[in-house]
Amino acid sequence: MVIVTALLAAFANAVGSVCQRLGVEDAPTSRGPSMGLVRHMVRRAVWIVGFVIMALGFASQAVALHLGGLNVVQPLMVSELVILVLVLWLWYATSLRARDLASAGATAVGLGVFLFVAAPSNGAQVPDHALWLAVGATAVLVAASFVALGARGPSWWRALALGAAASVGFALVSAITKSMTDLLVTGWSALFGSWQLYALAIVGLASFLIMQSAFQVGPFTASQSSLILVNPFVSIAIGHVLFGEGLRGGPVAVSLEALSLVVMVLGVLGLSMSPLVAGVHEGAPTAHLLKGRGRYARRRDRLSSP
Repeated sequence: MVIVTALLAAFANAVGSVCQRLGVEDAPTSRGPSMGLVRHMVRRAVWIVGFVIMALGFASQAVALHLGGLNVVQPLMVSELVILVLVLWLWYATSLRARDLASAGATAVGLGVFLFVAAPSNGAQVPDHALWLAVGATAVLVAASFVALGARGPSWWRALALGAAASVGFALVSAITKSMTDLLVTGWSALFGSWQLYALAIVGLASFLIMQSAFQVGPFTASQSSLILVNPFVSIAIGHVLFGEGLRGGPVAVSLEALSLVVMVLGVLGLSMSPLVAGVHEGAPTAHLLKGRGRYARRRDRLSSP
């Protein structure tokens, strides 16, 4: 059940990210989160659709986090990039190269071997407020540092840094969500009286706006790869510190875990450089717009042509 709900969340995130990229790609240029970007987003129907899909994905991820640990659910979310490539391939009819298939296979094999060898275990530790404060402050500081690094430089660097900042924020959101779902089973009154709900709203909104800025300022390749790759590593660390989650130890197991993660990372990087993903944000302003490249757009052009 944990694997199924996590994969459903990854699918929703992949589809939602494309819709939201459609909604912000022609927004006025800015150097980061702004109210102008927010106003532009909420006026775009396709962005709203993407938001709803991502909200459904979050609900599915929350179920997975309640049933399993951060060290299982968050690595499974890496499959989002494989799903994203398939979505873009189906919708934009771009050729799927042999190296894209190899990268998808490397991502899947690396992820599968890691989960099999690591045998992630749920933690029984209940973190106190002091530990939550220390972990939360560290995550916010790291995310803020990435935002500062993304304030200047070439577009690919800004997208990479902002994507990493959003990814750290979402790792913290996942930990808060896991804690919040444990409270929810005891009743709604416990949830509304807890700090987790309000912390989730603040950290989640901030991370979401940073993610939108990452989509806007540079190549989808850079923002998506950092969004996907940073999160599982930060989540595994947070899960260990907060909840006592663990991975299988020993020289052989650790070596295989590290090797499988390297294979997974190489696969993700390969998929990120695929034309299916890189082509989402091309250099020419008249060429990169997704709204003019989809199947419906091509069909509309054929019907309108004399």
